[in-house]
Amino acid sequence: MPRSPEQFDKIRKQKKQLILDTALELFAEKGFHATSMSQVAKQAKVSKGLAYNYFASKQEILSEIVKEGFDSIYSNFDLNHDGILTRDEFEQFIRKSFHVISENRRFWKLYSAIVMQSNLTDSLMDEYGDKFPKIMQMLNRFTTSMGSKDPEGDLLVISSLVKGALLIVISAPDFFSLKQLEDKTIEACFRLIST
Repeated sequence: MPRSPEQFDKIRKQKKQLILDTALELFAEKGFHATSMSQVAKQAKVSKGLAYNYFASKQEILSEIVKEGFDSIYSNFDLNHDGILTRDEFEQFIRKSFHVISENRRFWKLYSAIVMQSNLTDSLMDEYGDKFPKIMQMLNRFTTSMGSKDPEGDLLVISSLVKGALLIVISAPDFFSLKQLEDKTIEACFRLIST
């Protein structure tokens, strides 16, 4: 019996995801520059031609991996899309970030390894840098509305605090209670900006 268009679409999505997952592992293990499309295809057990059918280059694969990570976190930012971040939205953004990362630690561990590789961060920032100014403006307005006297400095500290806490979730999930780490991180953020 011939496959339906829906079945073909499902197979295509599965193959594409297999290539992405395989590339993520290889990029994290061997390094982005040391990994070839041939290695990705071989490890994924697909032909090199099929890999190129889905992705024009390994840079395109990396961009897709980063987009997947970026979107999974920032889709929870300003949920009502009104351009104004409220206290509840800020708290929900942090809580959902903890949840997203704790639910897929393996992805985030590998993701962290590849974005820390030299020369990759600049090219990735070029691609996603246009989204950050809007996010930073909203965070700046939010911290100011909460009473911050130094919004930019406070955002720097908040970013470091949240990233550090999320790094614990990725690398040492049993070191602290996830709920306690989440609650204390949020409390510290609000203490910082409301003084």
